[in-house]
Amino acid sequence: MTHEEYGQLLYDHPDESPEIVGLLDYLIDPPSRLASTARWVRFRDNMAQAVADRPDDAHLPLFLAQAEKILAYRATIAPERRIWKAD
Repeated sequence: MTHEEYGQLLYDHPDESPEIVGLLDYLIDPPSRLASTARWVRFRDNMAQAVADRPDDAHLPLFLAQAEKILAYRATIAPERRIWKAD
């Protein structure tokens, strides 16, 4: 893989955090773009539980949706082209 291809994959990867309006009164630390897909699955599952536990929180569903977007993107990349950590 060339440097340009690597850079393009990194550029195309969705951001780790969704766009947030306002301030959060808690810290959410999503995995990095180079974290394994298994780590992103755990994060998504944790966000799904957080949404269930705090249904009135408007920000948690945004993090859940972003994790799902990342997992959907990663599913489109052939295994030999993946730049993130292996599971």
